[in-house]
Amino acid sequence: MKHMKKLAGILCAAAIAAAMGLTAFAATGTDAQMPTNMPNYTPMPFDGTVVSVENGQLTMNRNLGWGTEEMIVYLTEETKILDAVNGYPVPVENLGVGEAIRVYAGLTMTMSLPPITNGMVVLCDIPADAGFPIYTDVQELKDNGAGGYTLTTIDGTVVTVDTDTMLLPYLTRNMVRPENLVPGTTILLWRDAVNLDAAYKIVVFQNEEGFYPQIAMEPQVLQGWKQTEEGWYFYENGELKKGWLLDGGDWYYLNPETGLMHTGFITLEGKTYFLKEDGRMLTEAHVFVPDESGELHF
Repeated sequence: MKHMKKLAGILCAAAIAAAMGLTAFAATGTDAQMPTNMPNYTPMPFDGTVVSVENGQLTMNRNLGWGTEEMIVYLTEETKILDAVNGYPVPVENLGVGEAIRVYAGLTMTMSLPPITNGMVVLCDIPADAGFPIYTDVQELKDNGAGGYTLTTIDGTVVTVDTDTMLLPYLTRNMVRPENLVPGTTILLWRDAVNLDAAYKIVVFQNEEGFYPQIAMEPQVLQGWKQTEEGWYFYENGELKKGWLLDGGDWYYLNPETGLMHTGFITLEGKTYFLKEDGRMLTEAHVFVPDESGELHF
């Protein structure tokens, strides 16, 4: 019954739009109309703050060039509410009043006051010193001849994807490679904080046909170091290594159960070792200095 009420509300909004006419989204923070040469299905972002969330309806104050304007966003079962730091799902009840959010919606909204639209994605939990990622689709991926790729999205963003870019699947354990970023793939893209021309992290979404429908891939044999949200792992001929590892003349210690690389002090069989931030075991004399709280610093 709740689903039917929600659907009825959305259909009602559509009816209002048909009666009153539809307007294309203005670019975030301005009153400029959307360019006519943009793809037909480019979700448009709106930044603002939460006013209220009730009965599947999000009311927000969206930022405009001259101030703010109240806007209503319908949240359907297909609307993704995501953490803006890691891309993980967030319960709708976690959206707090006054919280900064970015809403991606379709290409039309009603001309009523307040305007009404359907939400595709809501990004929240953004730190004060960070920025929102970009929710978009891949338009083109080209080998840049320098060991990486040039990724162009349908909203015109161009970034470099290389070995430093974290590629993560959305809610699955599937392995993701740059070659999987085929045209039409929906992604959440974080730019590097220092080099905005580089992609720091990309979360890849699957569609109705699953992951990467346009690619026929051979099984990938993992080799060497692999970074994930949890940290670093090491593979040898596809096998996840655990325990002590000698690589490049340096010793590392990988969790004997999960394979996760350790850092800091560890005690094994009565012996204590120190592993630097990059995982390498300390083999030379160093001084550790405690701060006021007693924490030791290398």
